[in-house]
Formats: sequence, C-alpha cells, structure tokens
Amino acid sequence: MNRNQIPSKAQQVRTRINTMKEGTIFFSDVFEDIEQTALHIILSRLVHQNFIIRLGPGIYLLPRFSKLLGSYASPSLEEIAKAISAKEKSRIIPSGSYAMYKLGFTTQVPTAAVFLTDGSPRRLVLEDGRAIVFKRTTAKNLSFQNPTMQLLVSSLKEIGIDKITEEHRLIIQNVVGEIQEEEMKRDAMLAPYWIRTMLFQAKETIHAAH
Repeated sequence: MNRNQIPSKAQQVRTRINTMKEGTIFFSDVFEDIEQTALHIILSRLVHQNFIIRLGPGIYLLPRFSKLLGSYASPSLEEIAKAISAKEKSRIIPSGSYAMYKLGFTTQVPTAAVFLTDGSPRRLVLEDGRAIVFKRTTAKNLSFQNPTMQLLVSSLKEIGIDKITEEHRLIIQNVVGEIQEEEMKRDAMLAPYWIRTMLFQAKETIHAAH
C-alpha cells in the first residue's frame, strides 16, 4: 500500500472502532481488508493518540472511563482471556492459583492467570507485564456445569491433599454451602476421589450444624 493511502485507511479504522462499545476488547485481524504494514502504522498512531490501548500482541482496547475510579478502567485477565476464547471459539476455565484467588483461598492477586482450554495452548505476555497462560486439557475438565464447583475442584488440586489447612476447610464449607446439593453431587463425580470425599464431608458438617 502506498503511504499516501494511509490517512484514508486510518479514517476507516477509526470509524469502525467508533462503532464499538467503550470497553470493547478487539483484535487487529478484524481489519483483515487492510494491508498489515499500513494497519500496524495506523494502530500504533491511534495508541499514541490515546484513542485505543494496546493490551498485548494484536490485542487492543477501546477504553472506557470509569467515574468510580476516576480513570480508564483496565480489563481483568479473565475478561481478556474470555475475549480471546470467544474469538477462537474455544472453551476456557480458570485454574491453579487464579482459581484459588477467585474463591478466596489466597488474597494475593496473581500476575499470571492460568486457564484450561480446548483451544491452542500458549503463554501471552501483556503490555503491563501480566500474563495469561492457556493449557490444553481434556473434555472431562471442561464438563463442570456449576462454575463454582469447577473453581473449587481446581483450587483443591492446586493446594494438594497434604496441604489442606483448617482455614481451607472453613472456606470449603462456605463455598459448598452456596452450591445446590444435586449440582454438587453431579459435578463431584468429575473430581479426584480425595476431593470428592472432602466436599461430601463439608456438606455433612453443614447439615449437622443445622
């Protein structure tokens, strides 16, 4: 593409971005009709003008101003991961320390969020230094129907049978208490035996207390 054509193409890109809702995460390949070198120049200029934010390789954000924060809202790692999975038509579930953080097993915000997926495995480092890791997994691990059960099982796998504390058991009871018994029984069959046993014991403790 001739450089003289860039201004008109830049306006096309800006116009199309303007049709998006503020806070939208989008990818450079949505502009597949524009030659890549020119597109790189156009998007770089829009980033420099603070019109859009570059989140990572080929990933951008049309920023949304938050009155509550008094600044532009930054998407969470999970929001970015969900945008990627939607684009690729894959499934993802939080795993490891990120699952633990979501359920309150740890208060430390992870700088890397791990997701199990039936899509492409890879590690994506964002502009702010945070990372998203996609790990390929089996269909069984993606078969949970209750999201909280999936997070709970994933968290306990991460902690390990030998490192479960009384504090962990209290959190398990609180989480299990919010899950319908039939849903727990159904999804518990996808968990390792020791986790299944622990979850049923927590449910029995709740029943005994009432």
